[in-house]
Amino acid sequence: MKNLLFVIAFFIVTGAFGQKLTGKWLGELPQDDKSVHFRIELDLKQTGNQITGTSSFRTMDNHAVSFLVSGSISGENVILNEYKTLNCDCNNQYIFCMKRMKGKLMVDSLNSLYAISGIWISDSSYNGTTYVKSSCSPGTFVIVKPVQLRPVDGYYKKTDITNARVTPYANLREADVSFSKRVWRDFDVREKANRYMASPKQRLIDVLMEAVEAGEITAYDAVATKDDPGGDSFSRRLTPAQAMSKMADSSLVDKFDKDGNKIGSVLKAGEFNPDSVVKFRIKEDWMFDKQRSVFEPRIIGIAPLVKHKVAGLNLDYQPAFWIYFPQARRVLANKEAVNRNNDAPGLSYDDIFMKRLFSSYIIKESNAKDERIRDFAEGLDKLRESEKIKKALAEWELQLWHDIN
Repeated sequence: MKNLLFVIAFFIVTGAFGQKLTGKWLGELPQDDKSVHFRIELDLKQTGNQITGTSSFRTMDNHAVSFLVSGSISGENVILNEYKTLNCDCNNQYIFCMKRMKGKLMVDSLNSLYAISGIWISDSSYNGTTYVKSSCSPGTFVIVKPVQLRPVDGYYKKTDITNARVTPYANLREADVSFSKRVWRDFDVREKANRYMASPKQRLIDVLMEAVEAGEITAYDAVATKDDPGGDSFSRRLTPAQAMSKMADSSLVDKFDKDGNKIGSVLKAGEFNPDSVVKFRIKEDWMFDKQRSVFEPRIIGIAPLVKHKVAGLNLDYQPAFWIYFPQARRVLANKEAVNRNNDAPGLSYDDIFMKRLFSSYIIKESNAKDERIRDFAEGLDKLRESEKIKKALAEWELQLWHDIN
């Protein structure tokens, strides 16, 4: 038997996918003319990018032959070398080429196989007990192993949104801003248009809290101070633990002395329930950029709203903390928002906010008295005032283009 063409089909594999080549490999080894096939076994071990092991097969008359194998893997490139004979009880009647195999690793998803295909060359052979120079003709090889590939959940593979990048804002100079108005608005995830933000598959609050806990985005205290009357100027950083404590449901617990007399009460935090977060607040600037002739909003901050439970009091929703939106965009861009009408678009939460695909109502606009709408309106009047501000912004842009024309 001479000049062996290395074609191996593998049927038994052990080891994890991370160690692609580790395990026992069984297959067939044909001769050059393909008329005779020999059963072959490889026992390989991958450590990092290095490969060691043995290759062995039995001849047609049941003689055992085995070799030591070494090699390496780098990305998709695989090299395997037979470099020493371990055993040959074949009575010196065969010549074996010592193969150096170089190929590429790929996945054949149609047939659920890992495959390495390439070429082998050799300049030495084993003849009985010695190695001799030989002219083994180069050949090709294909080695494969069956694998359990995860089925595609559908009939096409959606784009991996985790690799999405943030589309940057257009550059904006102060000298080009001819009009600016700051607006605060709330949105409720219980509204029909916003329910996707409360989907168990990908809640908005889960996206934000996971990023805060991981340190990917920073939470800022929302408590008003003398230097920060609105509590939304991103002046005081919170640790992830502090931010989480702001989100926990809290209740007023009575305190008693040793005689059982009530001496006061204390607000204690409970467990965080993501389903309890149903409202968010955003702070944004509406600006006209005369350089680009564009009137657009840019969100500055977003805050989850919480309602603390205090006996006898009906407290309003308050920001738990503020998140600087430009920093959060790189996180939001990698989180897909569930679309209630269409599964195909694959929009991220960044797309949702940039394209204004949510329903909200204005609670405040910048003004001399720093008043909120609720400070001078109640009931339906608050909604009417909100719509009035929204209409005024739209009319400002219409009037601008009317004056130009």
